[in-house]
Amino acid sequence: MRPNKPSSCPDTSPEFFDRLYQNSQDPWDFRHSMYERARYRAIVEAVNDRRYKNAFEPGCAIGELTAMLAPFCESLRAIDCSVTAVEIARSRCREFPNIDIRQGELPEDLPKQTCDLIVFSEVGYYFSRQALASLIARLWLGLEPSGRLIACHWLGHSKDHKLHGTAVHDALTQVLGASDNLNAGNDGYILQRWSKEER
Repeated sequence: MRPNKPSSCPDTSPEFFDRLYQNSQDPWDFRHSMYERARYRAIVEAVNDRRYKNAFEPGCAIGELTAMLAPFCESLRAIDCSVTAVEIARSRCREFPNIDIRQGELPEDLPKQTCDLIVFSEVGYYFSRQALASLIARLWLGLEPSGRLIACHWLGHSKDHKLHGTAVHDALTQVLGASDNLNAGNDGYILQRWSKEER
């Protein structure tokens, strides 16, 4: 269960997240939570109609969604700010030679090559509004002309978040315009997809 008290100054440092993963290899129960598994399936269903040459998943955590995305990607770069999470994710995804998982942070470690898929899931909460808007613009700039950006965020409250999930998706819409709203937040999260080829 996620914490429910918002805080004005949450700790979003790599050290904070590394402590979480050192205390528990799966602090949000990504492997077994029915909510998380359903959310992962919804994300995959939103992108599994084609294959992607270069995909990028920031904030990959322990690699559960990463493994589910792998069959649809020729190359999938995933990053997380926690060294411990990266080690767990690499072990989880060791059967997929097309996955490259590294320790990294946003926006410093955005891919140098353009991507045709960016999965921005459970990441946007940890930025200020201004920093998030700048990051979204840079992510969009790094998409191929036929690329897609899919975003998914929880709609609850957490003391560890700088922004609520609705504020994250408001920022995405302000920068990128209208999207495909794939679930309208009916399952406790909001899932949206932007396709560059349609702009």
